[in-house]
Amino acid sequence: MLLLDRQAWLHSAKSFLAGMTALYIALAAGLPRPYWAMTTAYVVLQPVLGGTNSRGIYRISGTLIAAIAVLAIVPNLAQAPVLLSLGMSLWLSACLFVALLHRGPSSYVFMLAGYTAAFVGFPIVTQPDAIFDTALARSEEIVLGSLCAVVVAAVVFPASIQPMIRQRVDALMRDARAWCAQTLARAGGSNALRRQLAGDLSQLDLVIPFAKRDDPRHGELDEWLAQLRARLLGLLPVLAAVEDRLGNLGEATVRDEQLEALLADLRAWIGEDAAPMREAVERFRFRIAALRPAPDADHAGLLRTGLLLRLQELAELWYDSAHLRHSIATGRPPPAPVFGVDLRRLVRPGNRHIDWSMVAFSALAAGATLFAYCLLWIALGWSDGASGAMMAAVAAAFFAAQDDPAPNIAVFMKADLAAVLGAFVYQFGILPAIHDFVPLVVVLAPAFLPVGLMLSRPKLFLPGMVMAANFASLLSIQNDYVADFTRYVNSSISSVLGLLFALVMTRLFRSVGAEWSARRLVRQGWALLAAAAEGRGRQDRDRFMVRMLDLLGLLAPRLAALPADSDIGGVDMLDEVRMGLNILNLRRARSALPALHTQALDRLLADVAAHYRARRRAGRPVPAPQELKAALDAALSQLGTRAPGEARDQALLGLIGLRFGLFAPERPAGPASA
Repeated sequence: MLLLDRQAWLHSAKSFLAGMTALYIALAAGLPRPYWAMTTAYVVLQPVLGGTNSRGIYRISGTLIAAIAVLAIVPNLAQAPVLLSLGMSLWLSACLFVALLHRGPSSYVFMLAGYTAAFVGFPIVTQPDAIFDTALARSEEIVLGSLCAVVVAAVVFPASIQPMIRQRVDALMRDARAWCAQTLARAGGSNALRRQLAGDLSQLDLVIPFAKRDDPRHGELDEWLAQLRARLLGLLPVLAAVEDRLGNLGEATVRDEQLEALLADLRAWIGEDAAPMREAVERFRFRIAALRPAPDADHAGLLRTGLLLRLQELAELWYDSAHLRHSIATGRPPPAPVFGVDLRRLVRPGNRHIDWSMVAFSALAAGATLFAYCLLWIALGWSDGASGAMMAAVAAAFFAAQDDPAPNIAVFMKADLAAVLGAFVYQFGILPAIHDFVPLVVVLAPAFLPVGLMLSRPKLFLPGMVMAANFASLLSIQNDYVADFTRYVNSSISSVLGLLFALVMTRLFRSVGAEWSARRLVRQGWALLAAAAEGRGRQDRDRFMVRMLDLLGLLAPRLAALPADSDIGGVDMLDEVRMGLNILNLRRARSALPALHTQALDRLLADVAAHYRARRRAGRPVPAPQELKAALDAALSQLGTRAPGEARDQALLGLIGLRFGLFAPERPAGPASA
């Protein structure tokens, strides 16, 4: 099927054209390593214009940062090989630490800066006087290759990212609509949709920077996409709350004709393909306000109030999301939003969940791998061992964000070995007979074009990119043909051994399974809930929601990989999001209540915190103690005797959410949100 894919052939041809253009200009300009420009063109050119522009900017920026770092490190430590190796390894770790904090496409800048320093510095450790010229040449060749890729992508059949974004957005909205229909019809079975939506939304964040640098005629595509992602993230806990509230109320809602009519009308409205009218949202608001009962301590009344509040939020979020989808499809600006919270402001890097210790461990593990290889290289006194250090740095950096980088490092090593064998045939069997550029292009096409097909397929991208980039580098095409058999064999063996060393080190010290990571993330979620109940940290309800939803996005793909019998696989982080929102509602409301109630609620929240601390220590879902249930019931009764007021009503809604979240008979571990 790949051989018959016209788009794959087009992308391969564009990559080859960019690579040959960069190679020709570099040869004509007399640059010392023209093959670096060709390699860069292959790395930078992406299937879509926005991706190519972004990758070009990131690669140039990362290379310049690496060049500055090498100029600072190598001349000062060249006479102390161990210290030089340590300095380069610490630089790699520092860059990866920053890259892992970013998590988005821009992280490529820092990852590249980390391992490019090894590419520039290690081959000339015995010639520190040449470091400036080498760093300058590397920068020139990277800039040249990047510019060639960007120009080819923009001029030769430019491919916009918009069709791909439309496809992803349509899939997201289709899944969200299906979950809405299931929830409002009480059909249940939405767990798969929950996790799929959370995972897809976390991946959507990766293409927003590409949309920003795509065809400028597409308007504010990146901003609309970011707004849509923020609202769909906000929709997740709202829908889950509606689902649980309907389950908590049970048959009581079925006998309520007005509520049933509201649910049916809302379901039909969400099912419409046309962009919704503002008047429809206003009508839903009016109907919901008319159905809301007077606030009291009755469980059914509080649950009903919570349900109606969430239904109103559902209607508002769907209105905004549907219009943003329409704007992405048509390029016309959306109307003013109706949902009250500025979710776009909240969904920013500072509000993401960060596992600081795991980020530090992953970054240091990559640096330790490089340093260990360098010590072995120094001990052996291997003059061509630099290739192994370079490849060990690349392998450790590329997959530092993964739970188990070893399988991809193994794929990397196999692809590199294929490139080594192919380049050997060309280097010593074909290129000696080539004396002009046009014949060179003709003989390179049968190798590069088939490999280029792989670059348009996500599953084949890694081996395809490794083969294309390493094959181009190993050919070492220059103005003067230079082919040293002994050096080629030594460098090739070194590169493969460097990857093998990285693979072994990763298997021994770095690899963790999906269950280990999932359990760690769940425990961190429980720690956040305990901290919220204790009143520590920033008691910002919306910020907490975004951070927990970000954690859910990290958790979703790992939960999908767990075995069916895993006890952690049954944890629904959306439930925990709603529990946290109820806790924060209760903490916010308690400060406006009399001291007697405030002290009682403080003791209750301390018990809730102790429960989540117990879950965190056990590393699995531990049932809440019955004493906590009695305390929740008592708090509901005591607050119910007070006169209605905003603080009292909000506290009651928070309490009922905790009560039915921790002890609901239908779903013992699933909290509800008031």
